[in-house]
Amino acid sequence: MKKFVMILAGLAMLGAAVVGVLNKQDVEVINKDLDNVRAEVKTETEKLGELEDKRDDAAERETQAKDARNQAAAAVEGVKQNLKVIERALEDVSAELKTTEIKQKEIDLAVKKQFPTGEIQSVNDLEMRLTMLKETLTQKQNEKSTLNTQLTQAAEAKQVQVAKVQEEEKFQLQRAQKLALNGLEATIIAVNKEWGFVMINAGRQHGVSGDSSLLVKRGNTRIARLRIVNLEDSFVTADVVDESVVRGVEVQPGDRVIFENAR
Repeated sequence: MKKFVMILAGLAMLGAAVVGVLNKQDVEVINKDLDNVRAEVKTETEKLGELEDKRDDAAERETQAKDARNQAAAAVEGVKQNLKVIERALEDVSAELKTTEIKQKEIDLAVKKQFPTGEIQSVNDLEMRLTMLKETLTQKQNEKSTLNTQLTQAAEAKQVQVAKVQEEEKFQLQRAQKLALNGLEATIIAVNKEWGFVMINAGRQHGVSGDSSLLVKRGNTRIARLRIVNLEDSFVTADVVDESVVRGVEVQPGDRVIFENAR
């Protein structure tokens, strides 16, 4: 009987040793998982910091672009004012030129009336008057030609400034659409576990493009990443990136979808 008791005691001690070894292994596994989780949290924190820096840079570039657009618009307004001044000057020169031409015709008629036979024997003052009128006519014609050149140059400069403004407005519109996509949140409306894809209730009409990057979040936790495979106007079909899924978690209908890295 005593020997039997000793055998039982030995078996109990052996069992306790085995349980201790198993518990130690469990603790090591838990510590390893904990280290992995800490490393993942650190990585996500660094990514979040980078995204915030990019957002600040984008806001600064947007402000600079708005300033450039305002400057271009001011330049266009200046060109418009210069065009008005040149057009008024051109009208004045044209009026003076017309008046000079009328005066020249009146003098020609007076000369013909004075010398009906066509044999003109003009006096010095008449010759001087005709010479002065011809010189004035030539001068006004030259001024008109110069103003026409300036008007053409001003019109070309205006077109350049207008093109710049239109290009800037187009850039700002595209920029605004991309910035709006950064803040877009959608929802997973269906999940196909067999083929590993999901459907999302946002599409091309919401600003989504084929290269948009999608994150799946549940609460404040990122649980997976998606890759777009089909883009429609009102919905998106996307594959679940296997290596991005958090261990022990499955993507489900109702999970939020965040669009990131839109530039």
